[in-house]
Amino acid sequence: MTPPQEHSSESTIAALATAPFPAGLAVVRVSGPKTKTALRAIFRSKKNPVDDPRSLIYGDLIDFKTNQVIDNALAVYMPAPHSYTGEDVAELQCHGSPLLVQKILGSLFAFGITPAEPGEFTKRAFLNGKVDLVQAEAICELINAASEQALKIAGEHLKGRFSGAISEIGDPLRNLLAEMEARIDFPEEDVPAEELDALGKALALAKHNINKLLETFAHGHLVKEGFRVLLCGRPNVGKSSILNLLLRSDRAIVTEVSGTTRDLIEEQAIISDFRFVFCDSAGIRDTDDKVERLGVELAKDRVGWADLVLFVVDATDTDRSWEEVLEYLRGRARKIWMVTNKVDLNPQAIGSFVCDSKTCAQNFYISAKTKDGLDSLQAALVDEVATSLPTRSEAGQVISNERQRNCLSSASESVSNALGALRQELPLEIICAEVRIALDRLDEIIGKTYTEDILGRIFLKFCIGK
Repeated sequence: MTPPQEHSSESTIAALATAPFPAGLAVVRVSGPKTKTALRAIFRSKKNPVDDPRSLIYGDLIDFKTNQVIDNALAVYMPAPHSYTGEDVAELQCHGSPLLVQKILGSLFAFGITPAEPGEFTKRAFLNGKVDLVQAEAICELINAASEQALKIAGEHLKGRFSGAISEIGDPLRNLLAEMEARIDFPEEDVPAEELDALGKALALAKHNINKLLETFAHGHLVKEGFRVLLCGRPNVGKSSILNLLLRSDRAIVTEVSGTTRDLIEEQAIISDFRFVFCDSAGIRDTDDKVERLGVELAKDRVGWADLVLFVVDATDTDRSWEEVLEYLRGRARKIWMVTNKVDLNPQAIGSFVCDSKTCAQNFYISAKTKDGLDSLQAALVDEVATSLPTRSEAGQVISNERQRNCLSSASESVSNALGALRQELPLEIICAEVRIALDRLDEIIGKTYTEDILGRIFLKFCIGK
């Protein structure tokens, strides 16, 4: 593992920092040691931005090869170390034509500047100590946030709240390790009982705080990936119609022919600022149709994937043939809500089509045709998500990705091992070794130590220009 140090890159990079589509303006970002000379070479104005740092200067962008004007633009120069990357940085604001942007980048590349890799600007910011690894991840998550909740978590992480929580766990452990290692240097002296007791309490507190953070992963995953809802039931009960109503679009084909849906249809929607992933599935039944049978198997496989199964039944199915499907769902689904559809055709089903509380958490009665009951179902879905999400004050201490969870899980295991070694009165060297491993994992979260592989996997998720 490599400890972070001040990074000095010999290359200067450039990339479009805004979306690569026609727009009112575009921003080209440059970072590295050649930034100043590049600005003097390709930007003409009464005053060069290099001579007036952090001021927007109006002028002309020049083709380095032909010396012709490409576009008029605004330029700003931000000298190191007080810039996004910690290096000399320039931003060029030009008209948002993709063709113009290509010409401007071409001029920079002709000057000897290198095209930036995905996330390379933020990677340089990390290597130069401008952000830690959690904050770097938060930048990417902020850009990709699809809901207010996701923005809150990413924003709090960017402020350093999650990193602060990690440091609050790690700093006392680091002090403990120093004290224990000092004891190892004087093996002839017994460790007083009160010190061992204090050590046990400190390790137990560290484990408690780590596990509290680990418990937040479900929240973070739900916000980032969405609440997963599977519509399941027998054929032609109205699953696709309900999906279309929830999405407010005709995503799924709706006909009176049974078995229309033969594949999984997955769509995302933001409802009351919460992210949902809805999945419509083939109607579950025995069939000789090979293609439909494959669809039925896919539907069954998705049951364990869902945070919630909407078990849809037909109000006119007075033979209750749906009970066979319900029996399959028992023990396989995390949570089931029974949704009785087509109540406009059989109002008597209201209150009589009931799934027992041990199997289904709630029962709903709706008509996809008249939309009666749909608002109640949708409101219940929102409440289901809202009650499980952190408040804004807690958002900074929510695990937002698998990397953070894996590091914390490893740290928790090592602290548990240290506690076990202490209770078994094993040598201090063993306890110290486990505490060191725990600290390494905590340091890895915020990037005090890292490998190139870790950085590669993190920054590959970024877009070019960030």
